Amino acid sequence: MRILRVVKKGKSDVILYFDNDSLLFLAVEVFLKSGLKKSDDISEDRFSLLIEQNKIFHIKQKAFRLLGRRQHSSSELRRKLWNKDYEQKLIDEVIDDLQKKGYLDDKEFIRAFVAEKSKSRNWSSKKIKGELFKRGVASKLIDETLNHHSVDSDNESAMKLAKKKYEVLLKRNLEPKELQNKLSTYLFSKGFDYELIREVISKLIKAKDDEF
Repeated sequence: MRILRVVKKGKSDVILYFDNDSLLFLAVEVFLKSGLKKSDDISEDRFSLLIEQNKIFHIKQKAFRLLGRRQHSSSELRRKLWNKDYEQKLIDEVIDDLQKKGYLDDKEFIRAFVAEKSKSRNWSSKKIKGELFKRGVASKLIDETLNHHSVDSDNESAMKLAKKKYEVLLKRNLEPKELQNKLSTYLFSKGFDYELIREVISKLIKAKDDEF
């Protein structure tokens, strides 16, 4: 097939017209990288390859837009791209390329996720682990990272949340038992273990009593 014309379409695409009445739409970047020009002859295989390269280019652009908003795990990004009806084989190729070039790193994603959720939201290790599972992160990687997430971190997070909630509940003039139950339920919903909840509430109430 011989290229008869190359026509720019908008800012980001070109159209290649061939002597067999075929058309080929390519992103400008893909066209420039191909080195093609008017009057060049290409085979059917080259034609098919260009179509695939163009698809990969658009998948990668979508991936970069998603990563530009926030970090993603590999599985999470793969699922979002698959939901856009891209071909699985091409998605896997893009994911692999992003990993090799350092744009996608599950270990770095976990570290950033743990740092954010434990410090800014005071999530428990259990809740963090559950949320990472939802994002398709391998359990081995989660365990390796959370091994460095100390028990003290959970204690500190539970106490911070308990203090804020305790002050709110005090204003409702609840009976002591009802107040403790509501506080326990709240902390349990945040993923903290029963023993830690009991310990935190006991310290909190003792500290409050010592003020009087």
